[in-house]
Amino acid sequence: MKSNDAAISAMQQLLQERVMAEPALAIKLANPNKSMSGAVNYLCSQIKKSGLCCVEQSTVVSILLHYFNEEDIKDDGNVGCDIVVAKPELSEEDKEELKKQAMEQYKEEQLREIRRQSAPKPQPKPTATTPKAEEEINVQPSLFDL
Repeated sequence: MKSNDAAISAMQQLLQERVMAEPALAIKLANPNKSMSGAVNYLCSQIKKSGLCCVEQSTVVSILLHYFNEEDIKDDGNVGCDIVVAKPELSEEDKEELKKQAMEQYKEEQLREIRRQSAPKPQPKPTATTPKAEEEINVQPSLFDL
C-alpha cells in the first residue's frame, strides 16, 4: 500500500489528540502487536467493506481506536486504496495570505510571458550559395548574345 504520508500523520495526530483527552489510551496504542500501518490497512478494509468512498473524521477515529482496542484484529495485509485528508476551514488571515501568494505567482508568470514574447526571435542563418550557381539560375537568354 502506498499510503499518503500526510494522511498517516493526520491519523497519528488524531490519535494523539485522543490520548491527550484519555491518557489510558496510550497503553493500548503502545501495543507491540499493533502498528500504524496495520491500523491504516484495517481502516481501508473496513471502509471498502462498508461501500463508502468518503467518511467523516469521527468514523476514522472510531475505526482506528477499534483496531487498537481489540486484540484479535490482525493485519489484513496491504489494501489498495487512496487516502485523502480534508483540510480544515481557513481563517481570514490564511485566506489573505494565500491570495497574496497567488497574486505574486500570477505576476511572475505574466512577467515571464512578456519577457518570452518580447525576446528577439532567432533569425535563420543565411545559407551559403555560390555566386556562379545563382547567376546561372537567373540568366535569361538573349538573341543578341553570340
